[in-house]
Amino acid sequence: MNNINRKRSEKLLEQLALNGIIAWLRGLEVHRDGLTWNRFSGSLALVLVVLLFLSGAFMTFYYSPAPGAAYDSVDYALFSVPFGEMIRGVHSYAWNILLVLMGLHLSRAFICGAYKAPRQLVWVSGVFVMLVVPAFIITGDLLPWDQKGYWSTHVRTGIISSVPLIGDFLVRLLQGGPLTGIVTLTRFYVLHVIFLPIVLVILIIVHFHFLYQRGISAPLSGDDAVREKVPFLPNLVNRWLVLFLLVTLTLGLIAWIWPAPLGNPADPTDTSYLPKPEWWVLFLNKLVAIFTGSLMVIATVIIPGALVGLIIALPFLDRSPERHPTRRKKMMLVAAIIAAVLMGLSIMGYIEHFGTPHP
Repeated sequence: MNNINRKRSEKLLEQLALNGIIAWLRGLEVHRDGLTWNRFSGSLALVLVVLLFLSGAFMTFYYSPAPGAAYDSVDYALFSVPFGEMIRGVHSYAWNILLVLMGLHLSRAFICGAYKAPRQLVWVSGVFVMLVVPAFIITGDLLPWDQKGYWSTHVRTGIISSVPLIGDFLVRLLQGGPLTGIVTLTRFYVLHVIFLPIVLVILIIVHFHFLYQRGISAPLSGDDAVREKVPFLPNLVNRWLVLFLLVTLTLGLIAWIWPAPLGNPADPTDTSYLPKPEWWVLFLNKLVAIFTGSLMVIATVIIPGALVGLIIALPFLDRSPERHPTRRKKMMLVAAIIAAVLMGLSIMGYIEHFGTPHP
């Protein structure tokens, strides 16, 4: 019976012209130590990306990108469509978890020296993937057309306008005019559901290409030359499917118990509304509060740009073959100082926007 089923499967794959692709996948091999459960952050990130694409595709069936209808369409999807509230909750929570996970993934790669030769481009492509994710959140915030999304966008366009030379041009390009309106919403919608997903998929493919060519970095106590390899199919695929099922059920349960909130409809005349910053930009908001007026460019361009440039250039600045963190004390100290400063700014920003003042 097994032979008959196998022959039927092979015949079906041949008719679909997929036999060559399946044979190629069966020939792929991955390092066995890359399948351990303490090194699954990359697979988990891919699970979250797939969930975001699926939940986002569901919501586009009911969404209308027009100021007069956007809020009502989201409200309808939440309370009138079966599982609509849960699916939006999965979409909302997955973005936040993805940001945390990618930060942990990047931190682990840094601590283990996984950016060193010959994996420099694995690191660089991964950083670019991480940089695209906030763009999804920024464009997606406006789509419900509620107070938080509208006024958060207003604040962000103000920050963008501080960029020297091209700031005003970028704001006009995004807004489509002097104010945040129907053209802005349409452009953010197109960016969110078409252009950014295409960019993200391309970057993920590039990242996997370099990862496959260079391999996952060996454990700090291991040796690349003697690492055991196992077939890609079914080892990695089975683990990924189990992970996908577990994450889907967990996020679905969380979204069912704690639904993602939807605020009041956007009111462009309510200038008294002060949106609170997201947790992942608290440090940036605090920097903007420190460097005001003509110095704002330091907080919005110079410091973030220098930090991103330093992260991208790290593999080419630190060319030492040593990977163990205890033997890279200077690099670890610099990273610890930067992390402490960013954490301190974030805490200060949290206290400023969310903390309860003492009497």
